Amino acid sequence: MRSVFDDILNAFRRKDNQVMQIILIGLFVFLLKTILDFAVSFMPEPGVYLTFLQQNIILNSNAKTFLSHPWTLVFFPFTHHGVIDFLFSALALYWFGSLLSDFLGGRKTLVIYYSGAIFAALAFIVMHYIGNLMKTTPQVDLYLYGSSTGMYAILFAAVALLPDYEISFFRIFIKLKYLALAFLLLSFLNPTSGLLNLMAATFGYLHVKFLRTGWNLTSPLESLIDWFNGLGKPKKKTMHKSFYKTTVGGNQANMQLENEDLYPNQEQVDYLLDKISVGGYDSLSKDEKNILHKASQKK
Repeated sequence: MRSVFDDILNAFRRKDNQVMQIILIGLFVFLLKTILDFAVSFMPEPGVYLTFLQQNIILNSNAKTFLSHPWTLVFFPFTHHGVIDFLFSALALYWFGSLLSDFLGGRKTLVIYYSGAIFAALAFIVMHYIGNLMKTTPQVDLYLYGSSTGMYAILFAAVALLPDYEISFFRIFIKLKYLALAFLLLSFLNPTSGLLNLMAATFGYLHVKFLRTGWNLTSPLESLIDWFNGLGKPKKKTMHKSFYKTTVGGNQANMQLENEDLYPNQEQVDYLLDKISVGGYDSLSKDEKNILHKASQKK
């Protein structure tokens, strides 16, 4: 038992291990809700307690209910509709999240997961509210689960980055963009989940596209994470910097080789991602691959 506990702690101590951390947090939330649901089933009038738990853990599509329980937005990206939903989300997140993390780093993968889920939830609540205003009969309020939603944000961010990347799926090689589209269409078997997934997928895809133009949609959240990570840490000193120039398609970019205490900046990463989208990963030089790898280590 102690070994399992140590393994969990190590998963949160390791650098650039955010994908596994997301999976573990989702597991904790799932187990907590399952245990609480089981415990209150033995109480008098369990329906009252179950409703209380749902209202305080699961996000409600009703705008007034959400505004009176805003903390459910924090839990939303880590909630699951059931065991099958948890297993599918965890496996897909491990595959596609690890792929995206290799190129953008664990921290950015976490930010895309959380931001995509939050964007989808808020957009759905707004659409539900507008729908109630336009209809004489109010729409039924829905409880929303967000683990698969965050996963689709990551999946389509990977599609925007590497659309022709091939994945072995039951020994059949399928391009990532086709596999992602198939998963998204299948999610519409549940219209509510499908709509949430579509909005999250749109966010993840556009986020990577906008990154190439220099517009980072998640910069406020990333700045907040950097601020928290920097609390209590001494500032790192710059020892030396060296530069070289590389040209692709007539465009030049200054690539900065930094010492072990520094990381490539966003402009360098965006340039390398552009180069990958044009000529593939193999088009990078050895130094450029090293720079991209160093960027992926940034938390």
